[in-house]
Amino acid sequence: MGFKQFLTNNWRLVNSNNLFINRCANSVLESHNIGYAQKSVVNKLQLPLKPKKPSPPFFQYLKERRQEVIEKHNLNFKDAIRYLSESWKDFDEDTKKKMTDIYNKELEQYKDNMKIFNQNLTVDQKNELFRVKYEQIEQRTKRKLKKELKELGKPRKPLTAYLKYVTEEIKNHGNEPVQTYMVTVANKWKEMDENQKSKYIESAAIDNENYKNALLKWENDMIKVGRLDLVRARALSKDDTDN
Repeated sequence: MGFKQFLTNNWRLVNSNNLFINRCANSVLESHNIGYAQKSVVNKLQLPLKPKKPSPPFFQYLKERRQEVIEKHNLNFKDAIRYLSESWKDFDEDTKKKMTDIYNKELEQYKDNMKIFNQNLTVDQKNELFRVKYEQIEQRTKRKLKKELKELGKPRKPLTAYLKYVTEEIKNHGNEPVQTYMVTVANKWKEMDENQKSKYIESAAIDNENYKNALLKWENDMIKVGRLDLVRARALSKDDTDN
């Protein structure tokens, strides 16, 4: 069951805990990105526009009042959702029921429209839509993993010698567009002799050695807590050898 479906079935249980707020905010952002990707595929394959799934009552409530709350109370995006999730608890029950009844009717109509939409698709069109959906799931998985690794304190890979040079030089680009200036920086790096590059190369080598040691320590910590899924195969082999 998807998050939106869970929310639809259990909207009276909506509360303002951080997990809900984060998932709600992410859902709003991801629905925007997914909608954009689907439109791109529709244009590319000249598909009929896919029926739009109706939003559950609470999401309608969010959409209608979010900007007003942000401006009126000077809140950021997540704080606005927190505020609205609290106010939703006290929202008029009769209005909630009317919104839910309308939503249920729209949902039934959406299901009928989706049947027609899928029946009219060719095999190639279905395969392309499946590919896009798979890529969206893959991107979400990568974002979640990246966030988890950051929370677990995984060391970040250091800058290469060239990127160290770029970081230093980019401060001097002035009013020149960054993309144009990057070409200039790349050409300057190519023209530098090894002696000029040496300070960047040596600094990068030191950073890389420190990174390797920090990563190995982090991986050992992950092994101890049973998170083998986050550890490289070589770290597991070394751990087995040490034992």
